[in-house]
Amino acid sequence: MINYSNLQIEKLVIHRVGNKHRGEKNFISKSLFHPNAEMEDTLLHYFLKPIEKTRDIFRFQNLMGDNYNKIFGYASIIFGDKERFQDQAVNILYHLYNQSDHPNIKSGEVYITYFSDLLIDDEVVDAVGIFKSEVKSTFLQVSDTGENLLIDKLEGIHIEKLDKGCLIVNSEQADGFRVLSVDNNRYDALYWTHHFLNVDLVEDENFHTKLYLDMCKEFSTEVIAPQTDKREQVQFLANSVGYFAKHEVFDFEDFANQVVPNGDFSKEFRQYQEDFGLENVNGFEISQTALKTAKRKIKNSIRLDTNMQIKLDFNKLEDGYHFIERGYDEKRQMYFYKLYFNEELS
Repeated sequence: MINYSNLQIEKLVIHRVGNKHRGEKNFISKSLFHPNAEMEDTLLHYFLKPIEKTRDIFRFQNLMGDNYNKIFGYASIIFGDKERFQDQAVNILYHLYNQSDHPNIKSGEVYITYFSDLLIDDEVVDAVGIFKSEVKSTFLQVSDTGENLLIDKLEGIHIEKLDKGCLIVNSEQADGFRVLSVDNNRYDALYWTHHFLNVDLVEDENFHTKLYLDMCKEFSTEVIAPQTDKREQVQFLANSVGYFAKHEVFDFEDFANQVVPNGDFSKEFRQYQEDFGLENVNGFEISQTALKTAKRKIKNSIRLDTNMQIKLDFNKLEDGYHFIERGYDEKRQMYFYKLYFNEELS
């Protein structure tokens, strides 16, 4: 659990990175930027609001060897001696520049920050932040001349729209630190996460919960739907979500016995688990945060070619499963759904 409420900016430098492919130059600031209290609050909002929404936790790859992770190395030096923050910030800038070797990659300001007082799992740690602004927004500024109100058009950075950013937390260094990352301008999906940071996901409860629910979603589409009907598919997903919502710890045998719709699918489901590489993943704590995110991505409706759809409530579907039936009308030569209810709700 990460708590940002006491986080402070201890050091901040602002550089500008160009596009290497287009031969653009970098701009290196000679000194640190020292924000006043009001500006610090604004910057913390700009930097951290998107980071706080991230649920995936990453770690650096390639900690040793020929392809040694440079950002991991620079962060390690800073955490070991924060007086070296400025020279390592320049190294970070040049590493980012060297990854900007594609015409689509945008130039922009790079904010490299040393944070203190980050609380993670009841431990107070420091963190290094790297944030990049790429897209400028248009603002209207109204000024008062004493006789009239005038409007000027300005261009600047929207504090609600961070383009790219990461927070490197000084925790689990031997395992590649803990890294939170956002990329809201994905014109090149590999540029920020893979080429610049070179990170992969930490296989924790968030990772495993998300992966199992992804597996259930694919199983419902590729196996259940072609062999049964949409009702069975949606019911399987509802039962899967229901299991994760009601249990604190995941047990595969218990899950399979409760959720897999019938014996015909049991063998296929176990094979699917192996194909996902999850046969040895069991007994992990279920992440309700990952579950909440996954639920938003799972379709809970039956769409029909007659411009109608039946929307089902995942939270209550287990009770309502027997109140919907599917059949075929020989006279019309069309399928139908029959719904049972006591009263219409407003």
